[in-house]
Amino acid sequence: MFKITPNPPASPGVETIDPQAADRAFAYYNLTPGAHSTPLRAKLPRDLLPETKSQEDALVNAYSILQSAAATAYEHADNQTGANRKVAMGVVHLIELAQLWMDSVLDKGLVNTSA
Repeated sequence: MFKITPNPPASPGVETIDPQAADRAFAYYNLTPGAHSTPLRAKLPRDLLPETKSQEDALVNAYSILQSAAATAYEHADNQTGANRKVAMGVVHLIELAQLWMDSVLDKGLVNTSA
């Protein structure tokens, strides 16, 4: 029988790893000893976020994002059955709770609009 993929190495021990290849891989991913690696999330620049004039504008933008997420979750839930639908509806309810929280913050005027 012919296999497209080759057989694995005969001895899967550490001694079969090319040390230069391992060093290059560690250097590429900044995993060398003493290197201070930071999570990818910390490397994302905040400059990508749109400029807002106030905290209220930022909350309104976040509310709009929640509305989009709720619509997406509803659509996904409509295409599911059984336990998968329950999970999708759970996500919908969590989004709705976040929307209610933001509504209460915006309605009470707890936001400093002079920022």
